[in-house]
Formats: sequence, structure tokens, C-alpha cells
Amino acid sequence: MEHDRTPELETSALIERARGGESAAYQALFRLHVARVHRLVYRLAGPSPDLDDLVQTVFVEGFRSLPAFRGEALFSTWLGRIAVRVIWKHRRRPALRLVPLDSAGPIRRDTPGPELGLDARRRVAQVDALLAVLSPKRRSAFVLHVLEGHPVEEVAAMLGASVSAVKVRIHDARREIERRARRDPVLGALFESEGKP
Repeated sequence: MEHDRTPELETSALIERARGGESAAYQALFRLHVARVHRLVYRLAGPSPDLDDLVQTVFVEGFRSLPAFRGEALFSTWLGRIAVRVIWKHRRRPALRLVPLDSAGPIRRDTPGPELGLDARRRVAQVDALLAVLSPKRRSAFVLHVLEGHPVEEVAAMLGASVSAVKVRIHDARREIERRARRDPVLGALFESEGKP
């Protein structure tokens, strides 16, 4: 999957307006990036009753830190790094107090819905189960690179790790997933068709 950078031009203008205190700019930033953040949080955390709260927490932390955003990385990359931190904190402290975001509109979901067939929902559940067995570091590297399409260098920046460490994590995650997926030929074929990092 190719990482979509088209919202970044619109994002730059919105960031400046939000820094000036314009609440509509915050809402526009939220709407522009919520689908991507929701998908990333779902893939990092897996199915969770706290999913929407975690997404909101990513935006709350991001908006609080907006004055510190220097533009050295894409805003989506910076927000992705915040998402990784929120998920890791959530895993260490499941009772983390989540901050609700003011009503900024409905969240579009990239997660499976009732319109998917039974077989497709079963496959998604199997992939979720495969991701769930990975350590947080391996899962984060695999999700960000293989499923989200971020370049390895960008993943390294998001995770605060070296490029070589990220490559090892992706490789190890892929081997673990392939080993477990061999019992299911469809899932095994899915991961064998992906290119190596």
C-alpha cells in the first residue's frame, strides 16, 4: 500500500491556522487525518473497546503538541509517532485516562463493517490474531511499513529506532506471521506475495 501524502499541502495551511487559535482549523485537521489515524490505531492495538478513545487521545496529544511541530517530517508521520506512543502507553497502563475530543464530526471507519461478507470478516479476524502474537515493537514496525506503506526510514523516525533495527523487526515479524500462517494457505499466500523490506 502506498503512503498517501496528498493531504500534506492542505495540512500545512491548517497547522498555521490552528496555531493561531482557529478552532475550525483543528476540526479540519481532525477530519483530514482521522481515517488514517483510526486505521493505524486499529492495526497497532487490534480490536479494542477503547479504539475510539485511543484515536481521540492521539489527536488531543497531537493538538497539544502542535506548537512543537517543526515540519521536519510529514505531519502524518509525526501524528503516527504520537499514535505509537499512545498505544504503547495504553498497553503498559490499560487504565490510562483517555481525554475526550470535542465533537469534531463522525469518525470514518476503515475497520470491517457489517457489509463485509462472513468470509472476509473471518480473514480479517485471522490477520488480527496473527498481529496480536507479535511483540509491540515488531507489530508496530510491521504495521507501519507493510500495512501502512511508510518507508523504512520514516518508520525508524516514528519509532525512535535505527533503520537496521526496524528492518530486523519487520523481518522477524514477517517470519513469525508466515510461520503461524502456514496452517492457513490463503493467509500464507498473502504474506508470501509481499516484498521483503
